[in-house]
Amino acid sequence: MADNHDIRQESIADLYKALMKKDYENVAKVCHKLPEGPLQRISLHNDTVLHVAAHAAQSDVVLDLLNMLPKDLNRPLADIKNNDGNTILHEAATSHGMIDVTEELLRRDAGLLIACNNLGEKPIFCAARYGQTSMFDFLAWKMGLGQQNAEDCKAHLQRNDGTTVLHISIATECFRELHTLLLIRLKVLLLHFYFYNIPERRTNLIFLFLVLSL
Repeated sequence: MADNHDIRQESIADLYKALMKKDYENVAKVCHKLPEGPLQRISLHNDTVLHVAAHAAQSDVVLDLLNMLPKDLNRPLADIKNNDGNTILHEAATSHGMIDVTEELLRRDAGLLIACNNLGEKPIFCAARYGQTSMFDFLAWKMGLGQQNAEDCKAHLQRNDGTTVLHISIATECFRELHTLLLIRLKVLLLHFYFYNIPERRTNLIFLFLVLSL
């Protein structure tokens, strides 16, 4: 006879299979059987069910799973991270179709907005990496970047190794999708960063102007 541990492991396996098959009706059923519910860890990267569903851009599923969480959840959602340090919002930020989910996540825990992963990236960085201009704009608005000075903005748009959202959008070939938005929102910030804050990078200024003129 199977013990509780075996039953639990079998349920987790069923849950993962259902997610991979996009059998979201069964996902909800299995989640109800597990004590951790949608916060059950199901992958080698320590992703929860919500992480996986958010990365798959299944907004309705994520909203349903969020409604399964207890109202008196004993820890902030911003503290629930996978092995890369990504929160559920980091995963949701990879798709512009998840703005409604983002609103709900922030309603539950505003700390998600500025939570960093292991690289020092906030969710807005993920939006830039995947070329999600609507999500980038939404997160920038929520963060109030338009009302912040250059130094404060830089802290949100740069990760631990110095890479900025502009760098990452070029590196991942999403620059043209982000070009208009970055030109409007970040030109002053980037000029300040390259020209005033780091004088030795003045030789890069011509390159920066060329990039911003694309």
